[in-house]
Formats: sequence, structure tokens, C-alpha cells
Amino acid sequence: MTDPDSGPSLANAPTPVTPTPFGKPWSIWFWGNMTSAAGAALATAPFHTAQAFRSPLDPSAEPWARMFGIMLIAYSLAYHVAGWTGQRTYMRASVALRCASPVVLGALVLTGNLPRPWMLMGLLDLAGAAWTSAELAWRPKTKAS
Repeated sequence: MTDPDSGPSLANAPTPVTPTPFGKPWSIWFWGNMTSAAGAALATAPFHTAQAFRSPLDPSAEPWARMFGIMLIAYSLAYHVAGWTGQRTYMRASVALRCASPVVLGALVLTGNLPRPWMLMGLLDLAGAAWTSAELAWRPKTKAS
């Protein structure tokens, strides 16, 4: 038998959560919840969801909209896991991707491929990226000994 304290193992691995100002990376949790809600809305009521963004949905596209909703739910789980485990690398990558969102959505709006209300999603995405970036930049103050 080997001594359980003789080397690294999952049993004695440190918890990878890195502190943020409020104890948890709330911006990542919030974004995960928002994408989960959007995915659930698309999966269960694609016509109503599309109508909310003034985007007509052809009846033949309904199965694809529902499938996209399920994919959004799966995508949002990565944000929940990153929040639970403190995966800062994933959080940093999400900041870069979410900063690109208003650029891409803006181009689609300007070319007439998306209605104007979609710009709101891009701006929300950018605000979330700024929030996550601020949380990642925060460091706990060291305690004086």
C-alpha cells in the first residue's frame, strides 16, 4: 500500500476557486444564467422569442431554433462550471469573445441582416465583458501579520 499523503492526488488537491470581490465570479454566473434563459426560451417558445427581437422565424426553421436553444443551454453550462471552479483562463477568454460580440452584431445590423434590437444584445455582452474583466483584475488585500 502507498501512503495517501505521499504525493498529489484528487483527494488532497486544493480548491481552484480564486477569490473575487464578492466571493464568487458573479459576472460569469450572471452570463451563464442569461444564456441559460435565452436557450430555454428558444427551446420551448422559438416564435415568441424571435418576435421579442423583431426577428421573424420561418416555420421551417423552428426545429433549428429549438436545437440552437438546446445548444445555448449546453454553452451556458461552461459558464456555470467556470464560476463554480474559478477557471480564470476560461473567464479571460470569455472577455475577449464577448468584446467581439457588439462588433459582429453591429456589422450584421448595419448590413441589414439583423434588426436593430439585436444591438442591445451586443451592448449587454460588452457590459458583461467589462464586469468580468473588473472581477478578474481584483485581487484580495494581503492581511498584515
